Amino acid sequence: MTTRSIRVVALTSPDQFDQEWINRLAREADIESVERVGGIAAGVTLVQQIRPDVVIVDRDVDVAETAIRQIFTEIPSALCIAIASSSDVATLRRLVTAGARDVIGRPVNYSDLVSSVRAVVTAERGRATYASVNGDAARRRGRLVAVVAPKGGVGTTTIATNLAVALRQITNTHVVLADMGLQFGDVGVQLNVWSRHTIRDLAEHADDLDDALFEKVLQPHSSGIKVLLAPNEPEAAGEIGSRQLDALLNGLLERHTYVVCDTWSFLDEVTETLLQQADEVLVVTTPEVPALRNTKGFLEYVSQNAMTSGRVTLVLNRFPSVNGIALQDVQKHLRYPVSANIPSEGQSITHSVNRGVPIVMAQPHSWASQSLLRLAAYVSGDSVSMISLENSRGKGDGKKAHQGGGERRGFLKLMRGT
Repeated sequence: MTTRSIRVVALTSPDQFDQEWINRLAREADIESVERVGGIAAGVTLVQQIRPDVVIVDRDVDVAETAIRQIFTEIPSALCIAIASSSDVATLRRLVTAGARDVIGRPVNYSDLVSSVRAVVTAERGRATYASVNGDAARRRGRLVAVVAPKGGVGTTTIATNLAVALRQITNTHVVLADMGLQFGDVGVQLNVWSRHTIRDLAEHADDLDDALFEKVLQPHSSGIKVLLAPNEPEAAGEIGSRQLDALLNGLLERHTYVVCDTWSFLDEVTETLLQQADEVLVVTTPEVPALRNTKGFLEYVSQNAMTSGRVTLVLNRFPSVNGIALQDVQKHLRYPVSANIPSEGQSITHSVNRGVPIVMAQPHSWASQSLLRLAAYVSGDSVSMISLENSRGKGDGKKAHQGGGERRGFLKLMRGT
């Protein structure tokens, strides 16, 4: 039962004002008032004036449908319950489509009617309370995804750009890709996007960011994502600190469902801020000893210093590959599970990068693209398997790709020192 009083309008014909259910409803402890009205125009006017919680429409189907549609359109806060002689599917669909929250059959079962009144009010008040407590920020604030690597050259930018486009493709939501490689960012090159407006413009106005400024600075891409470019002058990186970054991240997250950040390969104030705020941290590495040594040190450092609060996912790029290190050795010596792999398709990806067209757009059915789409599904909240050691869509005899092994002995020797 609801804890607050309910105001009701009974819209019926004038000769039906003294129906038993109306009189009984007026005597319920939680019903504050029951106003009777006959006629559509008078009923809508009364609802506009007193703003009741519930309008019970007890008229023929054609009249009821018209009344409910008008009330639902003009006073959507008023919850309509219809009383209908027929309970066939066609009638129910007409009334519900018009805006009725519930339909009660004739003759009226009073217990069903009063239960319906309380149920629709309780549901609506619960929805309103949730909206009030959580506010617009809970509904609108997006998820921050940081793509990081403790060693350059492992494909972080390629993964970040394709991930952003893949997120747009599979979620059809607002996605922005931010280039946080502030001195020499490559996001613009990989997407064939350039502008004189960059992150520097946002940092300079960190205290008064608005829709107009974001619209001016964020660059549209043909995939549907927006792109925030790194500064055109390398020295501008020194002008962007954690305060400015906090402000622009909040602005981006309020306006987009996903904010994907491509980062550079060392821990500075910007990268640390991203790690601390990110909902999702994708750590990218490759199956070579230098990259794996750096990755092991990075994972240990951020764990020991509690630098992340979001989910940390290890992504093994360019794997499987010829003469790469075996997956079991990578996981054993990093002491961290590899959650996803992006296969080595060097020629296709190089061609994609040189054209400025992400591979998930240029070759959506390739092994790499399918792996990137699964990664995007994972980031968006799906439970998917992201380890793929065999190209199920590619040509050939279907055998598993080479997983390494020739370098195993040397790898074990080198990793013992880390």
